[in-house]
Amino acid sequence: MSVMDANEIQRIIRNLIRKGRITDLDLSAKPPTCRATVGESGDNSLQTNWIPWITFAAGTTRDWLPPTKGEQVVLLSPMGDPAQGVALRGLLSEDAPAPDDSPNAHTRVYPDGARLQYNHATHSLTAELPTGSTMLVIAPSSVIVKTKDATVQADAIRLDGDVTVTKSMTVKGPFAFESGMTGKSDAGGATMEIDGRADFTGEVTSKGKSLPHHSHREQGDGQLVGEPQ
Repeated sequence: MSVMDANEIQRIIRNLIRKGRITDLDLSAKPPTCRATVGESGDNSLQTNWIPWITFAAGTTRDWLPPTKGEQVVLLSPMGDPAQGVALRGLLSEDAPAPDDSPNAHTRVYPDGARLQYNHATHSLTAELPTGSTMLVIAPSSVIVKTKDATVQADAIRLDGDVTVTKSMTVKGPFAFESGMTGKSDAGGATMEIDGRADFTGEVTSKGKSLPHHSHREQGDGQLVGEPQ
């Protein structure tokens, strides 16, 4: 075997698997690609061509989470040819430390400070979003939430749709309605009870009788008396 052949074999083996860092991204390419610098800076460094990176899923189910500049990767080059290489990402470093140190948690953090975590030991799912964040859920058919107890804390809550409450409802703050209120008692003959004062600015009727505008017969001669004052 000649010296040239031995050097070529060494080059191929050396380039099969190498560490590097992302230097540039082309997110509009089909498929999207990146470039990486492999090796130390100087004459021994290697700048790759535009190559794809390995993502979590790329079939009928596809995942989109592009790498970032400076992210450490492993360059896998078939036949030792970096031009055919792909970038395998996911190496933690001092510049990109682990977001957690718990053996029981799956944690993901984002550049704006958002944090998602599921802890399988405590069975807790936590989503922490930064100030000004929004959340949108679109389900054209229905959304079903099943739980034992639910608490929603907000400065204001708006329900834009018809609401049906199948069990009891307790309102501890002021209760206001603007477009009328109707109701009926159940088969057991339930009634509405108010423990406290009730003020009405308009007319109140019951069984066709007006509370402020009705008369009584005077006891004795049976003549009608005036309306209540």
